[in-house]
Amino acid sequence: MKKLILTLLALTTMHVGCSLAQSDTNHKQKLKIFESWIGHWQGEGFMKQGPGEGKRSIIDERLEYKLDGGIILIEGIGKTIDPNSKEEIIVHHAIGILSFNPFGGEYAFKSYLQDSRSTDAWFKATSEHTFEWGFDIPQGGKTKYSIVLNPNEKTWNEIGEYSRDGNTWMKFFEMNLKKISN
Repeated sequence: MKKLILTLLALTTMHVGCSLAQSDTNHKQKLKIFESWIGHWQGEGFMKQGPGEGKRSIIDERLEYKLDGGIILIEGIGKTIDPNSKEEIIVHHAIGILSFNPFGGEYAFKSYLQDSRSTDAWFKATSEHTFEWGFDIPQGGKTKYSIVLNPNEKTWNEIGEYSRDGNTWMKFFEMNLKKISN
């Protein structure tokens, strides 16, 4: 009986080891579809939060593989000129981490804002060059972002929308970028 238990334990250990080795390559392969994202992007953005006019900004986005290709780190900064002081101010600063969970079989997106808010968002590829990500808002409602990339023209368009009920959506964010370097 002791030999049987040791044999089963050894086989289980080998199976888990092989599964972990396969998942190590699998999650990196799943991130390869975002290879055209990697690089430095610049352009313009618009964001409206609450009543009043929204803010236009110049956007700078940098995307890079980290952890040996296991995640993609995204950092975006939106700046504008203060009309009173004429100084450049940051109106939007976010960091995102895109990964693939080989055990759950889905993408995950974690975002962080400069004011300490963060989200655990869903993320999906809707076609070869279109993507969506979003999250439920704890106080009620939903937010989703739609991304369209044109790899030939090296452009990135992203629209953010809010919905109270998940059916009627209101645009509050838009970003149009051009890739300037890899």
